[in-house]
Amino acid sequence: MRKVSSKNIQWLEKELPILKKADVISAETAGRIKSYYRTQTVSGLHWAVIAFAALGSLLIGSGIILLFAHNWDDLSRPARAVLSFCPLIAGALLSTAALLKSDGPALREAAGIFHSLMVGASIALIGQTYHLPGDAPDFMLTWALLALPLQFLLSSTGAYLIYLGLIGGWSVAAQADLGQAAAYWLLLLPALGKLWGMIKVKRHAPDTLISFYGLLIAVLISTGVVFEKTVPGLWIVAYSALLSGIALAGLKLYGSEEGWSNPPKTVGIIGIALLSYLFTWTYFWDDIGWSYVRHSWNYKPWGQTFDISITLVFILIWLAATFSTIRTRTTETLVPAAFPVLGILCFLFGVSGGTSAATASGLIFNGFMLFFGILYIVLGCRNVRLRQLNGGMAVVSLLLITRFFDHRFSFVARGIIFILLGFSFLAANGVILKRKKQQEAVS
Repeated sequence: MRKVSSKNIQWLEKELPILKKADVISAETAGRIKSYYRTQTVSGLHWAVIAFAALGSLLIGSGIILLFAHNWDDLSRPARAVLSFCPLIAGALLSTAALLKSDGPALREAAGIFHSLMVGASIALIGQTYHLPGDAPDFMLTWALLALPLQFLLSSTGAYLIYLGLIGGWSVAAQADLGQAAAYWLLLLPALGKLWGMIKVKRHAPDTLISFYGLLIAVLISTGVVFEKTVPGLWIVAYSALLSGIALAGLKLYGSEEGWSNPPKTVGIIGIALLSYLFTWTYFWDDIGWSYVRHSWNYKPWGQTFDISITLVFILIWLAATFSTIRTRTTETLVPAAFPVLGILCFLFGVSGGTSAATASGLIFNGFMLFFGILYIVLGCRNVRLRQLNGGMAVVSLLLITRFFDHRFSFVARGIIFILLGFSFLAANGVILKRKKQQEAVS
């Protein structure tokens, strides 16, 4: 997408009504021009400016908290009460200035991060001043709910990521202190709604991509925290479906875009590769299924139903994404579409028990990883995409190299395999680079 300064776009939007009034362009043309610049361009502002603004907000916020902490014991309770609200007021003033000035994303990002941090500082100071009862889950939940509106008011990516971090931290604290964190999925809904709105308006914009990465990483981590784990091994099915649904959503939303420009596909494919490798080891297939349901005091009676419900939701997401993408991108959907099928089958094998079932599951995923790597090598060569080719080579190399660390193979055999893999990498990259240069010369 083209980079265009936000100031230039604002100038153009002011000029369009003037041109329309002077009959230079029609209302339909003005609408198409405005729609084009809103959906097909991104801000030209260098992200270093935003990064330094965010870093400055973090440093200032941390400095204020440290200054208060240094003199806190010497202050009277009324003075502490007044000072407790000062960080919140400072954050509100900066946010108001950001809304009124409309100077671009740098000030909004600084305000969003600073205000979010000051909300937490004020809550902590007020609680300490009046010795309010509470624990870590209560503190983080209050902080998250009070900081929630900032991501919408300021359109701040920093405030959005802080909110994701807060509800993720709450899930960890709630699981440890309260024994369950099922409400995490309700707290996640505002973040999902915010991201969906960004995707519909400006899916290729840098702030949308960063928010997308943040949400995906937060969900993948928190799913493991929130899962009750009452049924051993059920997480295998849940994560298989979740990662595949994410990868297929990337194909649906971003098409052939790769790497940084396609967050769901990148996160999903990397996750599938890592899980597939773990599943090649028989250890993960031992003692799983309903024969090993956990009944100790720290497992909730409803945990089994809760985990199955979450798993079914992930499976439905995977199925919906598969049916919506497989008709248009058949070859590339093979890996993410097939991964949960194998996960479910191997889980059912594991439920039947026995060493043979675990061995069969490991062998199945060894074959799947080999297919995964070869498919991406073929796609990379056919589509002249170096990233796809290297990804496929990396998957095959990971599988072969770790298997050849087995003491049953001699040093000579391992050495020959490593050398052949190295030459394969260099030769394949050389061929792709040559084909790219030929294409560029023709065009």
